[in-house]
Amino acid sequence: MFATAYKFIRFEKSKSTGILLGIIISIYLIGLELGIFFYLTTLIGGVINNAKPEYSQVFVVNKLTNNANILSPFDKRWVNQLRSIEGIDDAHGMVMANVSVRFDNGESSPAIIIGSEYPELAAGPSESLLNSGSTNNLFLQGTVSTDFYDNKTFGYDVKQGTSFEISGKNVTVGATTKNAKGFSSPMLYTTDATARYYSGFSEDAVNAVIVTVKDESKIDEVIERINTVAPDLRAWRSEELKNATVINVMTANNMGMSFGTLVIFAIVSGFFIIGLTMYSATYDRIKDYGTLKAIGATGRHITLLVITQSFIYAVVGFAVSLLLLVGTKFGMAKAGLIINLSPQFLAFLFFVTLIIAVASSMFSIQKLKKVEPSSVFR
Repeated sequence: MFATAYKFIRFEKSKSTGILLGIIISIYLIGLELGIFFYLTTLIGGVINNAKPEYSQVFVVNKLTNNANILSPFDKRWVNQLRSIEGIDDAHGMVMANVSVRFDNGESSPAIIIGSEYPELAAGPSESLLNSGSTNNLFLQGTVSTDFYDNKTFGYDVKQGTSFEISGKNVTVGATTKNAKGFSSPMLYTTDATARYYSGFSEDAVNAVIVTVKDESKIDEVIERINTVAPDLRAWRSEELKNATVINVMTANNMGMSFGTLVIFAIVSGFFIIGLTMYSATYDRIKDYGTLKAIGATGRHITLLVITQSFIYAVVGFAVSLLLLVGTKFGMAKAGLIINLSPQFLAFLFFVTLIIAVASSMFSIQKLKKVEPSSVFR
């Protein structure tokens, strides 16, 4: 079956090339759009993603908050009060404020400074994100972390040991990270005391409390207790707050609709381009299919032959699309845009490729069902 299907593909080289190009372009665009979309969701949930996972099972924020990038302050005394709740192993206050940074070359940029209690630094950065230096360096007065990929935003080659100004006060980079980024502005991580000093944030307030619950089976019970004890606050599972943040930002900016429309357009246009080109190739070889029927091939055999051709197109087209996506991934990584080509994502793309290719072949299959063996003599 594969040998026969390959012969039909080989006989129509120009149309086969058109079909492959249709698949390659469609799958490349779908993969690229979804890759960028998932990367943006990572940035939008950066406050949650960058926190240390060993401490950040639960986030407690203002009751009206459903966006981790906009956290209203509340009384700092809640940190100690939450520690007394049954099931909570520890609680860590988090400070987050907007600041302005300035470098010695005159470049300036807005930034977000995030601080939490030392030595845990529960708000981040997590050890897996470190590029140089150590989180222990952030204990020193006047030190913060910066992200390698934010250097372009800063307009300055920031490294460990680099000095610059935050709101007119000198600061030194004690550690650098890779991909510990936020959605709107560069993120600077440090201790809560340092964050308060540079931002002027109140000593009596925090933006969030990061709650540690080591026993995962108790997380829901702890959340219920917190919401009962603190009616003006709300406890979230970290993953749920991240998802709520992504939904909030995506709906507010219509980003989800934009990406969804582009993906649907790529699927639909690919379906019709591939389907009509495959139909044209089938029509040109209608006598060959009639010959197969004349020598005893059943309608089921003809259908399987066309579907096999579709499968070959799908495999080859997906392989080329994957090469293009990998090349794009490395190219974009240099600019700090990280596309994650996970096995699950690639499996999904291959499934979409098969669906587009096989569904497109239905035009040809419907045509061939009407072919009579006598068409050979016409």
